[in-house]
Amino acid sequence: MNRIPLEAFLKAIPKTKQTESGIKFIKIYNGLLNSQTGKRYNKNNALRDLAYYVELGNFYKIQVDNHQPQYYQTNINNYDYLEESIKPLLVRKFKTITDNWNKLDKKKLFLKSGKPSKKLETWIEDFDSIIVITQNLMWSRETMKDEALNKEYSLIIKDTIKGINKFAKLVYSTSKVKQEIIQAVFSKIPFQINL
Repeated sequence: MNRIPLEAFLKAIPKTKQTESGIKFIKIYNGLLNSQTGKRYNKNNALRDLAYYVELGNFYKIQVDNHQPQYYQTNINNYDYLEESIKPLLVRKFKTITDNWNKLDKKKLFLKSGKPSKKLETWIEDFDSIIVITQNLMWSRETMKDEALNKEYSLIIKDTIKGINKFAKLVYSTSKVKQEIIQAVFSKIPFQINL
């Protein structure tokens, strides 16, 4: 599936303060059409991809009563946003990973050729959004001056990487024969994985 690049949305949603009204989807869509990319996007795909980037924490969505939702470019240098959005989102993501792991047949994680099964690959893709959220937090931590938030970010990042490592070890412990393949699969994750 080809997603509309994040950069296109960044151009279409300028940074706004929380006190401002935000931007409705139709304005974002028009901004996409008028951006420097020179592409015409399908409206449904634009809405789908915007929802994806909202889930990753790149944008913030506010629904007020029966009005159309308003979108903001996320400013994660904000404690309330961490407590109300990022932390619960990570908890939900890890719960999904746990539930999906419990559904997997551990004897069928690999094909006869030794390659990971499609179901295992799909399960590993569940980590993608957690990785993006964590990288966003790492980038924000490096660029801000608030020491209290910096410590808070560091704790979330540390706990998240620890959670990813826990699952990597679970997969690693399922097959002594396939351990090198498992190492190769998890080496693609851009954090230190200790198996």
